[in-house]
Amino acid sequence: MADADTIRRDRLMAWLGAQNISAIAASDRDAEGIGRELTPRLVVCRHDSVGISLCHSLRELPEPPMFVVVSDDPATEERVYYDGRAVVAVVGGVVEIGALARFVDFALGASARLDVGHGSANRPATVDHAGHLSEPAIVASRAAQ
Repeated sequence: MADADTIRRDRLMAWLGAQNISAIAASDRDAEGIGRELTPRLVVCRHDSVGISLCHSLRELPEPPMFVVVSDDPATEERVYYDGRAVVAVVGGVVEIGALARFVDFALGASARLDVGHGSANRPATVDHAGHLSEPAIVASRAAQ
């Protein structure tokens, strides 16, 4: 989880941990390297140059993650789409941390079930009894405000 706002980052990290979701705190510049090393299931990024650059880079992974792009522009069109390589969800407006964390939990569970169903070779398919992942599974860049 990369976010310049350490208070916000720590709150989201604590909430995700309480939901048995493993996340790693990192600086914005380290997020890409960690994302490439861990092959994340989900990337949450801001709709800014750093976040979009992270998305474009990780989109080229052999098994790209799902992306949640958070924009504080009220004119942002919220949508979910497949761009030919990855599933992208665009969320507009200020996002409440709890709602974002619940969405992350839901999306990671869906991704884990898809991996188990398709026999993904590169991503860990270990899911606990509640449908949560036991390995680090999320990289985020400037998650939510």
